[in-house]
Amino acid sequence: GVGDINVSTLISYTSFNDESGETNDKLLGFKRWLWAVIEKMSPLEKEDLVYFWTGSPALPASEDGFQPMPSVTIRPADDSHLPSANTCISRLYIPLYSSKQILKAKLLLAIKTKNFGFV
Repeated sequence: GVGDINVSTLISYTSFNDESGETNDKLLGFKRWLWAVIEKMSPLEKEDLVYFWTGSPALPASEDGFQPMPSVTIRPADDSHLPSANTCISRLYIPLYSSKQILKAKLLLAIKTKNFGFV
């Protein structure tokens, strides 16, 4: 795998599923928040995120290394729940948070607690 997580590579690999039932504008804004938050993460946080999401601490060197390709399922709006993940299918489940700050806080909390085994 490639040690330094390249966010643009991750973006190119990732597909989205919508379960929130929200408007396209809202979903587009939410995706922008998500990538903006991930881009601002430290290298270690990005590794933690990819591990939380895919079960591997690094991105594969090429697309062929990803089985299955990572995806994000946007869940209905809910500021009280943390994101969750199914590493077997490289799928991240994120509620449609009401702000970028909440998204950032919840995502960082989720990846930290997962790494220390408090699930």
